[in-house]
Amino acid sequence: MVKSFISCCPYDCPDSCSMLVERLDGLTVKLKGNPQFPLTGGGWICKKGKRWEERVRSPRRLKLPLVRDAAGWKEISWERAIALWAHQIQEAVSSEGPLSNFVYQGAGSLYYSKKLFKKLFVDLGGYTEPRGSLCGSAGGAGLKKAFGFTPVYKPDNLKHARGVLFWGRNAVETHPHLLPIIRELRIKKDVKVGALEIRRTSTTDFADVWWRIRPGSDGALAALLCKRLLESGDAWPSWRKRAKNADGFQEALEGLNEGKLLEFTGLDKPTFETIYSWLLANRPVAIYAGYGPQRYMSGSSTFHLLVALSLLLGAFDLRGAGVVFGKDEDRMFPVELVGVPPVRRRVPIGDWVLNVSRYSPKIKTALFTCCNPAKQSPGGEAFRRAMADISFKVCIDIEMSETAKLCDLVLPAACFLEEGPDWLGSWWHGYLLRSEKVMDPPGEALPETTIFTLLAQKLGLSMDLEKARNVMDQMLKSSPLVKQISKGVYSFKEEDTWCEKKAIEVFLPDDLTAITEENKSSETLRLVSVHSSEFINGQTFGVGEPEVPEIFLSEKDALDRGIKDNDLVVLTAKGFDLKGVCRIDKTMNSGYCIMVQGYPWVNELTTPRVSPGYGAPFHESFVTLRRL
Repeated sequence: MVKSFISCCPYDCPDSCSMLVERLDGLTVKLKGNPQFPLTGGGWICKKGKRWEERVRSPRRLKLPLVRDAAGWKEISWERAIALWAHQIQEAVSSEGPLSNFVYQGAGSLYYSKKLFKKLFVDLGGYTEPRGSLCGSAGGAGLKKAFGFTPVYKPDNLKHARGVLFWGRNAVETHPHLLPIIRELRIKKDVKVGALEIRRTSTTDFADVWWRIRPGSDGALAALLCKRLLESGDAWPSWRKRAKNADGFQEALEGLNEGKLLEFTGLDKPTFETIYSWLLANRPVAIYAGYGPQRYMSGSSTFHLLVALSLLLGAFDLRGAGVVFGKDEDRMFPVELVGVPPVRRRVPIGDWVLNVSRYSPKIKTALFTCCNPAKQSPGGEAFRRAMADISFKVCIDIEMSETAKLCDLVLPAACFLEEGPDWLGSWWHGYLLRSEKVMDPPGEALPETTIFTLLAQKLGLSMDLEKARNVMDQMLKSSPLVKQISKGVYSFKEEDTWCEKKAIEVFLPDDLTAITEENKSSETLRLVSVHSSEFINGQTFGVGEPEVPEIFLSEKDALDRGIKDNDLVVLTAKGFDLKGVCRIDKTMNSGYCIMVQGYPWVNELTTPRVSPGYGAPFHESFVTLRRL
């Protein structure tokens, strides 16, 4: 008999889709978009979410705890697994204190229940965790510099815009439920769409017009546009009323070398003028800023400048204007269920792997959950060395990931369809989504709330995270800030920073050093890794990996190296050689090569670093390339 349930996609994606689930039997499910959810265009989900139909009962699913010994991996009971883990934690706390326990939680699932487990480490006295993110912390830091908090741009605000500028954001492949909204605005309001990119993409094809800039020059272009607006008298007349440090900002712009910065962007003067004219003709402009432009050392400064540019174009007075990036998807999570750790050490996510042996107190145990940093973090070899320096490592996952293979204990987790009730926020829209349990997990896999409850009991802590999950469920359902729209879909009160806050003032940048520093070499190429429509971050289930990686190269760089299209080539960085196949892209400029992120070999070539805002500047990695 077919049974129906409500759920939502757990992926780290702005769309955060509500889904309807049909359970056909104990092993088979069918997923489709919830037609009652306002932002899924009549009820559809993308292929990434749809693949959960196969993934939920994939033969790759972990079903029993695994421990590594001298002979390799072997299955053990939950009782033994929990006892082993608890013993290692107790030994670490006894010898080094609570900061010796390293907790690495990623965004493999954005479900609220995934945040409850830290209560265990709070009750143990504290923990160490990464600071920042591999994703958007640098850009977010730039926005916070301007506002003092993370601004909110509601999707509904977009209907007031006359222009939408995708600034390094390939929305067609990574934000598909935005597209029907823009298509409708094109028809009804003749909204114009522009794109700034480093090569032709699905989004540049979707746009009315696009312009190519060099990687890492986004801040330089934003500064040049700000400078031109002020010098030409085209800046919004009342911009100073909203600005802090207006004089310092203008002085910084006046000191810029326009010719040098324009050369850095790769734009000629007529093309720059076309961009400038487009912005003036189509304001109010919504700037949809991407994640690539903030994966440089200048990323935070770039986003600070995008706020300044938006202000000079009329933001706050013109509805629809603003910078769209991300927001706090966990705003409604009841943090009181977790508490505040007595002590907490935060280590930069971009380069902790280089420093783990020097930390004091020493890291003795490490937990990895909802993440796969062995595949996703910069510097693959550095990560493996760091793991070797940690005495005991635990990974909780649904499959045997690259990170799990480096651990000592691997615990099988339930996936989102196998646990609940649960909740999900969004870093794009203003809805909370609720999910129900659809089926039991395979084998002896358990929800993380159960796993940590068992661990707490073994450690002598009074804690029931399954109960806490149900308390959270009741708190959110009964919150005066939350209103049910349909089954599993709730709205909550959220103020739009760009058009609903009347007293907003923004602090403008007065130090533009970061955006004027160009890293380049005549012999090396900047390595840029880009997102794919096929999978989220490193979760490549159902896609497969190419036998030979594709490396995209400009015509000029290929010609300079005697390389032809489809030639086998070798990329080299940090003593690591990667064989790939060259794909000549006539829409690229020279000085960089492109690979699709998410595959295990890409981060063998990237460099562990920390950018302002505790980001991971993946694109500050350089390689040499030769024909094989």
